[in-house]
Amino acid sequence: MNTKFNYKNRTQELNRLIEVLYRQGVRDIEELTTTFKELVKGYVNQLHIENLTKFELEYVWQKLITPA
Repeated sequence: MNTKFNYKNRTQELNRLIEVLYRQGVRDIEELTTTFKELVKGYVNQLHIENLTKFELEYVWQKLITPA
């Protein structure tokens, strides 16, 4: 099916980002700080993912707090 819109599975992109961060040792982050936000932004740019909303950033942070 051809459409004029490209559909992206955002959950899949966020899970890929979480996996990369976890493999790089970014886990057990206790506070959502500016440093963490900048770190995630860098990985988002490297993985060619659209910028995260504040809710998506919080989702990523919460997934990195809890054990895998």
